[in-house]
Amino acid sequence: MTINRRQLLMLPPSLLAQASKREIRLVCAAPSPYSQRRDSYRTGHGILHNLRRLIEEHNLPLKATYYDASPMLSQPSKLIQLLPGASVLLVGTSVWAQGPSSVSRTFFEAIDNESLAGVAASTWVTSGGAHTGAALAHESNLATLRSMGASVFTFGQKQSVFTTDERVDGTRPGEFTLLDLWFMEGLAKAAIVNALAIGNPDQANQLWQTLNSKPQYYLGAFPKNEKELVRFATLRDQLNQASNPKSEARKTFDALLSKLN
Repeated sequence: MTINRRQLLMLPPSLLAQASKREIRLVCAAPSPYSQRRDSYRTGHGILHNLRRLIEEHNLPLKATYYDASPMLSQPSKLIQLLPGASVLLVGTSVWAQGPSSVSRTFFEAIDNESLAGVAASTWVTSGGAHTGAALAHESNLATLRSMGASVFTFGQKQSVFTTDERVDGTRPGEFTLLDLWFMEGLAKAAIVNALAIGNPDQANQLWQTLNSKPQYYLGAFPKNEKELVRFATLRDQLNQASNPKSEARKTFDALLSKLN
């Protein structure tokens, strides 16, 4: 289903003109602390792919960009340049010793005097094992974004935490599952709703319906079986192949990054 900007979203012309310039910006501040797999970085590409697909499918007046902050961690002035102009900001980090990594704190401490007033923001976090501190890191990220003035959000009750190790189900270290990809799409949908309908509940609920989801995803929107997730198989395979820093998949994803002027 394609959204008719005026009829379904019911945006007045003045607001539509503004919406055409709205940007959902992803920023990764997480070189993999344990390997070269760059789990959080690859997660960001999963979210980015879903965002761009949904924007195209529904003809939405949005654009999605992705910046890798890791090479800029020693250059605070460049990190600050990653903030202006975003309507929605999504920050990706990883876990260290049951909490936020030093890399993520370096990023946030470089930008925390900047204002994110009027910006909607969220985060995603990767961890080697389940219950190893990702929830704490996730809440720490939201707390800092909130302290900077942002209106923070999540995909319903789901913390966007992705575990990539310490599993015995046959999934290899560093690999994402089809369900992981579904939750990446969920965060992308939440970002779209916040970009276009924040402050307008009727419009937001209508947009959630059009995107075939809702914040209470566990009430009828959660996939019933793996067959409903097969559509993510190609992207999952690409993200998993990109765990090898020398792979063609990693090079392809690297080429999708936006650059500072």
